[in-house]
Amino acid sequence: MASVSYHISSLLEKMTSTDKDFRFMATNDLMMELQKDSIKLDEDSEKKVVKMLLKLLEDKNGEVQNLAVKCLGPLVGKVKEYQVETIVDTLCTNMLSDKEQLRDISSIGLKTVISELPPASTGSTMTANVCKKITAQLTGAIGKQEDVSVQLEALDILSDMLSRLGGTLYSFHSSILNCLLPQLTSPRLAVRKRAIIALGHLVLTCSGNIFSELAEHLIAELKKNESTSTTRTYIQCIAGISRQAGHRIGEHLEKIIPLIVRYCNVDDDELREYCFQAFESFVRRCPKEIDPHIPNVMSLCLKYITFDPNYNYDNEEEEEEERMETENGEDEEQESDDEYSDDDDISWKVRRAAAKCLEAIVSSRHDLLQDFYKTLSPVLISRFKEREENVKADIFSAYISLLKQTLPIQSWLHASDDSGKDDVSLTMLQNQVPNIVKALHKQLKDKSTKSRQGCFSLLTELANVLPGCLAEHIPALVPGSPHARSTVVTAVKFTIADHPQPIDALLKGCIGNFLKTFQDSDLNVRRVALAMFNSAAHNKPSLIRDLLNAVLPSLYNETKVRRELIREVEMGPFKHTVDDGLDVRKAAFECMYTLLESCLDRLDIYEYLNHVEDGLKDHYDIQMLTFIMLARLSTLCPNAVLQRLERLIEPLRATCSTKVKAGSVKQEFEKQDELKRSAMRAVAALLTIPEVEKSPVMAEFSSQIRSSPEMASLFESIQKDTASLPTTESMDMS
Repeated sequence: MASVSYHISSLLEKMTSTDKDFRFMATNDLMMELQKDSIKLDEDSEKKVVKMLLKLLEDKNGEVQNLAVKCLGPLVGKVKEYQVETIVDTLCTNMLSDKEQLRDISSIGLKTVISELPPASTGSTMTANVCKKITAQLTGAIGKQEDVSVQLEALDILSDMLSRLGGTLYSFHSSILNCLLPQLTSPRLAVRKRAIIALGHLVLTCSGNIFSELAEHLIAELKKNESTSTTRTYIQCIAGISRQAGHRIGEHLEKIIPLIVRYCNVDDDELREYCFQAFESFVRRCPKEIDPHIPNVMSLCLKYITFDPNYNYDNEEEEEEERMETENGEDEEQESDDEYSDDDDISWKVRRAAAKCLEAIVSSRHDLLQDFYKTLSPVLISRFKEREENVKADIFSAYISLLKQTLPIQSWLHASDDSGKDDVSLTMLQNQVPNIVKALHKQLKDKSTKSRQGCFSLLTELANVLPGCLAEHIPALVPGSPHARSTVVTAVKFTIADHPQPIDALLKGCIGNFLKTFQDSDLNVRRVALAMFNSAAHNKPSLIRDLLNAVLPSLYNETKVRRELIREVEMGPFKHTVDDGLDVRKAAFECMYTLLESCLDRLDIYEYLNHVEDGLKDHYDIQMLTFIMLARLSTLCPNAVLQRLERLIEPLRATCSTKVKAGSVKQEFEKQDELKRSAMRAVAALLTIPEVEKSPVMAEFSSQIRSSPEMASLFESIQKDTASLPTTESMDMS
């Protein structure tokens, strides 16, 4: 104990130094000591440490201040209760200081102390006593309303305490409520917002009487409607309380819902947004109590999801009709969408809140599925044209939720009468598929990637619910524009399965049209076209076997390195080479590998080997692929490989004998090691070809391997590791 006291005294002395570095290091050392479980302070040391740290909160150097406040956390568990109360008293007093920096650091200090107080369950009376002391000071600071920044900090700390130790403050709940309610009418919106957050934490632990007092107050104020601004706040508060403790607000909904319905019809977009957010929270948190109000809430959502008073969609729809008929339209109308701008128009927030509320209803009420397809589905489909990207994403999300609810449930728990209802819903959906396709037709050409991705997600879910339902509509989804092609081609890829499907005949008839996208000028379109081709070659080769003569030249063309796609990027003092064509080349080589397994009889193997040779000298990723391909070729067509041996061995020899530059990073050594192992596996596979030993070039390379300790060791480990022989390697890239 004596040695600890001496060490602490030494640190405390250094903390009084005029040199800020000394003060910093001493405070840092003290923090290290306080974090040790073994440290025990005598009463005198406790007192001195507390006094010094509180003094350092006012240090001229910010770094010293920050360290001092960090020390308070571990200190709480090392000193007696009255010392913690001293810390808290000082911090609360500092909170009212006119020095902003001291206020800020003391606020952090209080949060630090609160986070370290032992839970009430430990039996410690300290937490309750300290919290009561803090609460009394905070409610006083909040109630005075003299300094907004002090109020905001005090509300923050009160929220922290209520969320972590709400039950401990039970005797203060009434005074906390009385302190917070007036803040809901503060002239500062930030104060109102933090008061709502604090009330949300209070309702988790307060008594039924306190909760009823809060609910009745909010209902009474909503009825008064003294100003639109405060009405917005009260509705936000009700929504916040519902999200935190929905089970408690349920009994008050009969009084609340009519008021919020009334305010939906007030001409104020912010107010409407908050009304729908409240409805959404009731749907999710009070499902039983909201039930009788669902029809009314749903009709309001359907009314306001189309609420776009400053924009006319009619001209756009007429032009879209013409475009659907001619299929020759371009994106002129989309451009005019982008030109439209009205910074004051926040009606999109109302539409977004209505869409989110609809999603909540759909995802929680499977029993209303038929009603949804009758009333809700057509409205959502008509809103796929939504001009605001974020709102459109929520509309897609709501419709995807509807589709997921419709997915037939395969379960013994599923009652037979319910399955009959599901069949009706599926039929209703089937009848709406043409409208869905028509509505998505233009969206697939949207310049926004997010919008196109939304279309793709919706089509994918639709295909899950009604397999084959898009078959007759594929031609309508294909045209339009480069932006749409990659999405549509990817969607087609997902219709190709490894078992027979009704869509197969249609796919076989039109897949040739999709494969024309191999010639598209857009790199991304070519890449997804190759991915689709790979999926077909892997899962259903019959779709593409008869097209290979026409397709292979384009496929092989994509394996070539294109100098115009290689660029230099400066990264500080270094220049880094970027090859934009690499992903497309990789996709092409992956297709070539798949064709070995499924269409070998349709390949001119010598032409094929020409491109494998090129790949052996390409980028690391391509080399890795072609080494595996070469190993597979050694088994499938050894004679052809034997004839090309001289040209194939050279790149293998070059890879196996490469030396990594001294000073290279660890990743470079690992990368080269993996490349050498892959090349050596290909060599091992070549050595299994009958009569390969008669080849002079192979005999010479074998001799080189034996004479190099490094290569010999690598070759031996490859031979031992039979599990990783190339014949067992898989490249399922579908």
